[in-house]
Amino acid sequence: MLAIILVAFATTNCKKDTQQQQSPSVATADVSFNITNPLQGGGLKSEVSDTIFCSNLLATYVKIMIDNETQYRILPVFYIGNIPWTTSIKLPLGTHVIHEFLVYNDNNTPNNLADDILLEAAPHANSLFAQYVSSTLDREFIVVLDKKNEIKIDVLCFQPSYFLKFGFVYFYLNEVIIRQQWFFGDFCIKHKAAYDSSDYALQTGWGANPGPYIDVPAIIKVEVYHNGSLVGTFTNDDAAHHYGDKLSVLYADYKQQVDHFMFKLYILVKQGNAFVFVLFKTWNFDDISNIVHGEDGVVDFVLGTCYDPQHPPDYVFPPWLNLPASCNYTIVGGYAPGSLGGYVDAQLALIPWGYDIQNILYASWCADHETTINVGQTYFMDVYSSLYPDLLPAFVQLDAGKWSKINWLFNHLSWWPNVLWYEPQQVIWMYDNPDWDGSADGGVPALLDPAYPTRAGLMKAAAEAYGNNYVPLPGGWATIIFVPHGTPSNAPAPAVQTMIIKIDP
Repeated sequence: MLAIILVAFATTNCKKDTQQQQSPSVATADVSFNITNPLQGGGLKSEVSDTIFCSNLLATYVKIMIDNETQYRILPVFYIGNIPWTTSIKLPLGTHVIHEFLVYNDNNTPNNLADDILLEAAPHANSLFAQYVSSTLDREFIVVLDKKNEIKIDVLCFQPSYFLKFGFVYFYLNEVIIRQQWFFGDFCIKHKAAYDSSDYALQTGWGANPGPYIDVPAIIKVEVYHNGSLVGTFTNDDAAHHYGDKLSVLYADYKQQVDHFMFKLYILVKQGNAFVFVLFKTWNFDDISNIVHGEDGVVDFVLGTCYDPQHPPDYVFPPWLNLPASCNYTIVGGYAPGSLGGYVDAQLALIPWGYDIQNILYASWCADHETTINVGQTYFMDVYSSLYPDLLPAFVQLDAGKWSKINWLFNHLSWWPNVLWYEPQQVIWMYDNPDWDGSADGGVPALLDPAYPTRAGLMKAAAEAYGNNYVPLPGGWATIIFVPHGTPSNAPAPAVQTMIIKIDP
């Protein structure tokens, strides 16, 4: 394209308002081109700029190459309000092809082409930037008689460093701004050996870091949706990005319309014995990204707790728990109390190998006090992590903040020496909806006169004081929730009591 432009400079008449004339014997019609206003401000601020290659200059003229012509036509630009238009040209009736369309500012030197500034251009088909426009070059259009011939061509803001990505050729002017958003994340892996067969093991220095849990660059995927349609997928899961490097996401913003974008962030994690991309975050915005990011322009996040609380990232996702979608749950050996220190003992089954819960016996508690569950009966339960309350069924989300407080309690029972088995159960029931009235129920003793705080009351007060947004650290405990399989997410209550266990996250 650079060679083409240089040739154009050598062969085009120096007057910027020159037009090629058509033979008067050929039937012609007027054709004009509507141009959108270039982005005010902008420019390539840095390698992590959210808007790339846009100038704040206004268009002065366009250069187009049509059909088999060997010289550019140069059309002056004028403005009606804030909308720029080209002057009309006469073309023979019939089909024509646009090969190049370039938008220039004359740099306040109307008779000197050498210092003019290329503002915008239309990408060719098969070029890197073709995916961001609705029409590419070469482009056919038809000139007809007795009709206003206005040609619309998508153009992108131009910067020389991105020259080869255009194809090259530029025409229309429904301006499209290519915007850029950067992402980078850390993944706190609890057991390094569990990921030795994943793409994480391809990262530099993997073998030199023994664990037991480590902080590694997250391998991610970002899906970009424009007005509800998937228009692009970006990932650093390849050698070119060194399996986890900072990821650049480009998207096309049509300047003369409101564009709704949705970004979906997926992180490569282990689920069962497979490594899959799991959705962790969705952002919605119009036109220019408003996704929170630091001064460096990069959206950074941590999956887990391996970060300095004094310098938190833009987003923190709780530790990933590798849980099955469902399993069998059976209360064995009676209740109140169980043999493992909980309200009951629960036998889990039908869990394939590789998950963070296994087919063994766990101490278990009741999450609600009104619904019943039978001892010795096997229930097929859906499995949820309390660390992601937004994914819980609606009835479990009632006072969703209670789960961080219950997690805090399980991790701080040492504050109360010789905790009795029923005291955590009493605290859990205090968070039930509808409220537990404190009377004896299901083998759990009654609370004493509320005017005199019991130890369970002190536990709840501490959880309220310290448990907001609490996230367990590695080596601590996280609550796992069991809900009868098939319970509608919007059900007001479950048919079987909601049960919980705790595991190391």
